[in-house]
Amino acid sequence: MNDTGNALTTVRAIVADILALGPHEIDDSADLFDQYLADSLNLIEIVARVEKQFQVVLPLDELPQARSIAALSGLLTGQRA
Repeated sequence: MNDTGNALTTVRAIVADILALGPHEIDDSADLFDQYLADSLNLIEIVARVEKQFQVVLPLDELPQARSIAALSGLLTGQRA
């Protein structure tokens, strides 16, 4: 996956849907747990939808650090957020 902008937009839409927010209401660098009160079940659903959408398997050992949209998108594109 090389298109960082597309990944960011898609991940933002997935997170917004799961957290019942508008995509414009989410700051890409904000901590999903602290800022938007996401919980571990939300993260599981987000990861499952991202993996299905992009047909990838995200590395389990890096998921605890993927607490923002930017960080999740970075996992997809191979960049560290």
